[in-house]
Amino acid sequence: MEAILSATDIKKRFFGISVLNGVSLQVPRGRVTALVGSNGAGKSTLLNLISGLLTADEGAIFLDGQDVTNLPAHTRARSGLARSFQHPRSFRSLTVLDSVLLGSVPASQETLPQGLMAALRGKPVAESERVAAAKRVLERCRLDHRIDTPAADLTYGERKLLMLAQILAFDGKLFCFDELCAGLEQDVIDHVGGIFRQLADDGKSVLFIEHNLQLVRDLADHVIFLNTGTVFREGDSAAVLEDPEVVRLYLGQ
Repeated sequence: MEAILSATDIKKRFFGISVLNGVSLQVPRGRVTALVGSNGAGKSTLLNLISGLLTADEGAIFLDGQDVTNLPAHTRARSGLARSFQHPRSFRSLTVLDSVLLGSVPASQETLPQGLMAALRGKPVAESERVAAAKRVLERCRLDHRIDTPAADLTYGERKLLMLAQILAFDGKLFCFDELCAGLEQDVIDHVGGIFRQLADDGKSVLFIEHNLQLVRDLADHVIFLNTGTVFREGDSAAVLEDPEVVRLYLGQ
């Protein structure tokens, strides 16, 4: 199994309390990986360490063969890592289209294109291939009818789809999603799941945190089960989710 991301003996403490206690894992390239576990298991902390929002106290993280352990989040993004958050984040004054254009800036580009700077000042962006690509992403995320709507006027579910669209517009290698489907209606969840699967089919890698085990069963090729800050089981989706100890620890059965 070739890994797009690997972590070895990751430890993290907050105010002397251990949250992650030597986590080692691999995220396979070109597959959908689910990170599951009970509340407080350390899933979001681990994702923050992977994406660079936090720095590990001990251990090492490699992204596509590059040691990114001590690199900041923006440098990891330039190396191809894109992520979402549990709660939608956006520039509320920007339109849906301009929000996606902002997310489409190539990872290697140090400064915003002039057109996007104009958008941030509230001016329209000129038609271009970048705009056409952003419109295609919005159609894929079912937001093409909201293209000129300010992000502040979107519903909660639409704001989550906008966050997804921003990530899809980014030319990444590894896409990380933190409970993206939480609070969405079932038909939207099904649609988002289809997008995850298409990313993997296109050779991209997906790592997602999710409490909906049916969604995990339907989507994940690989599952990492985190329990009290350690990896308790990792491997094929069915093998992990049907493990009696995983069932007992996660579902209390």
